[in-house]
This record gives sequence, structure tokens and C-alpha cells, in this order.
Amino acid sequence: MVMVMTKVTVIERGAQKPTLIILLFIAVLALPILFSSAFGAESQHVTLPILANKTVAPRIVYIKNSRFPSLSQNELRAVVAHAARLVKNHFDITITQPQAIKVLNIDTVFADLVTKTPKDFDQLIGDFKNDDVDWPTITEMLIKQIHQQETSLDDQMAFVRPYLMPQLTPHDLASFAQAITDTFKARLKLWATATLQDGYPMIGSVPGRADLPLNEYGFWALMAKEGFPAEIILTNQLVASVEYIPIPVHTSIRGGITGGSTEYNPASTLGSSVWVSLAPFLLKNAELDKLRDNLPLNKAEALQAAGTMLAHELGHQLLHLNHPWKNPACLMRPAEVLKFSSWRKNLKAQKCPLSSEPAMTPGSIKIPIW
Repeated sequence: MVMVMTKVTVIERGAQKPTLIILLFIAVLALPILFSSAFGAESQHVTLPILANKTVAPRIVYIKNSRFPSLSQNELRAVVAHAARLVKNHFDITITQPQAIKVLNIDTVFADLVTKTPKDFDQLIGDFKNDDVDWPTITEMLIKQIHQQETSLDDQMAFVRPYLMPQLTPHDLASFAQAITDTFKARLKLWATATLQDGYPMIGSVPGRADLPLNEYGFWALMAKEGFPAEIILTNQLVASVEYIPIPVHTSIRGGITGGSTEYNPASTLGSSVWVSLAPFLLKNAELDKLRDNLPLNKAEALQAAGTMLAHELGHQLLHLNHPWKNPACLMRPAEVLKFSSWRKNLKAQKCPLSSEPAMTPGSIKIPIW
């Protein structure tokens, strides 16, 4: 996740929901939102790190869910090594790895995390697992976002149309937003009903395990804010959710999937931590394949794609770079939906040097302290 704007938006939720002041962010595979002033944030930002000798030795933790496809130590190190090569090539920064990557059980981590939930935090989260989401409000927020984009409505429709699940017939803003909402709802339901090898859904309750919000983006943001002792967090958990905040179109058409994020972390030596979900790269699922260039990823491709995602997030963390949307050669330009293969093939460091445009200038994003 990265911030592309620090515009403060006030969302009126009516009698049932509090008035929330939220900072908007755009993500890499999803466009995650960092919860901020609703919980007492001040208008301060993470300081751009000073990297001695252009070298970083991050603490790396792997948060493992035994239900999902997992990676060995060697495979985890391969993900980080690929990210390190890209960071060196694109940004001339050296990433060193620890001797071993620490592994934590996700249930243990989240059982502690939920005890630290701020007041009203749950009011931001749509309970799609129990079919209790105010989808008309999601549509209203989408209309506002689409209307505010610099890109024309026709161009936005042309980009999104191939990924919509219902056919878009009327050529107007309201119909477009409704089609996106319908796609969001349908794909999110797919992630909540598609099963893993144990026969239980990817997202939802499992007999014998505590019902924890493992899939909720907001809690991964909260994890960093609470001072998680790592600069890099990898997980095999699928993160997909719906929040009562302006969720960007790109996240919506993926069914709320977040692939990676950069978050304020007071315990980080860099002022922030990055986390990357390996699930979009590792899961075998026909609907995911449709969003991945219509191609399933083999293990080697999945490791490299995950490493590319991590390198992208490190660009946000180490240099506070933004998204150069118009240059597909840039590592900092997010992949379209989950099209990892074409994304990686387009990357060329020499065609996207640092400071070549505002988005590629160090410090071009501001990571809020909340």
C-alpha cells in the first residue's frame, strides 16, 4: 500500500455509524486504506529514512497460516533475494537478509492483536461473511471516487470493463459504479466460499479454531501501528475485505484483495513496516487465474512475483516513492488487477530512474503517523 494523496475526507455514516475522518491511500494489488484521525491521529508523517552506505538490514518475520499454501525457509529467502535484486537494480540500495526468517503462528499473533482494537474500529469493517454490508453506501463512495479522477469516465470504463463480472450496458456513471459494486460483492463472496485443501472456505470460521479477523486489511494496518518488531512481514494469509471508507476501483474489482502495504510502525528502525500477502501468488483458484493474465503461476513464477511485490513496497518504505501510473517500466507502477506476469516483463530500471518524474522523487509520499 502507498499513499497517493493525503486528502482528508469526512464520511457521514448516519446514526448507526460514527463520523470518521480518514486518510486515503492507494495500494499495490489492492488499494488499502490507513485508518487515522478517527482514532486520534495527529497530522505527522514518518521521516524519510537515512540509509547509511545505501544498505538496509531489515528484520523479517513470516506469519504463517497452516491452512494456506506455505513456503519453506529457502523459498522465503528466494522471495527476499529477488526483491533485493530489484531494489539494487532500480534504486541502488542493498538489502541484506538475516540468517533465518522468524516464523510466527497467525492465530497467536491475532489473538493478541484483537485485544488492542481501538474503540469504533469495527465500525469501519463490513461484515460480508454474514452478508451484512451496506452495499448502496459502497456504491455511493465509488461514484464520488470515479467522478473525482483525472482520467475520463470513458477511459476508466475501458480499463475496468474486462474485469467486470456483470456486463456493463448503460454507458453512465451510476451504472458503471453499480457494476463495480456487483463485481466487488460477487468476487468477495467467491473468496469467502472457495475452499482450501481442508475443505473449509478461504475466509470464514473453521471448527476447532478461534474466529479471528485474519483476512481484514484494517487489522494488518493495526498490527504495524501497535509496534510489530519487524521491517518486513510476509504472510501466506489471504487478505480480502470491505471497509466503510472510499475503497478505490482497483481494489473493488479484485474483490477487496490487498497484496501488500506499507504502514506506520513505531517499532521499525525505518519508521514503517511493509507486509506482503503471498496468497494471491500461491493459491490455486480459477477465478484468481482470470485476474492473473489467465495463467496459473508455477512455484518459481510465484516466488518472483511475490519478490517483485515486496520490492515495490520497499520503494515506498525506503524512499517514500509514489505511483508513476503512466510508465509501465517503473517498479513503482502497480500491477493491473493481478496481472503479475505482464507487470514483471515490463519493468526496466533504465527507463524509470529516480527523480525522473514527481512520483519517482524520494519523499513524494507522506506516510501518516496515526
